[in-house]
Amino acid sequence: MNSTTRTSNSDLSRQRQRLEALVQPTQRPSGLGRVLNTLGDRLLNFFTGTEELRIWQSTRNGHQVWFAHDPITNRTRSFYSEQDVRHWLDNRYAE
Repeated sequence: MNSTTRTSNSDLSRQRQRLEALVQPTQRPSGLGRVLNTLGDRLLNFFTGTEELRIWQSTRNGHQVWFAHDPITNRTRSFYSEQDVRHWLDNRYAE
């Protein structure tokens, strides 16, 4: 392996890290940023009239929590594991 290849790999690694930081920010918005994100999501859903299920993760008191919103029933549920979300998905209209 020559020095050109090592330098190129190193540059690629740095570029990849920078891109990952852009895609996956280290901090989630809080306060006004969170409110604006929520408002933006709701406006988008209102104008697009989407009926797709929405699932997301958040951290509460240091623990991962899963949320699922079903726009057909207009209900949002919270779960403490991915397995619980999957179980709910499999059975949500069986009630």
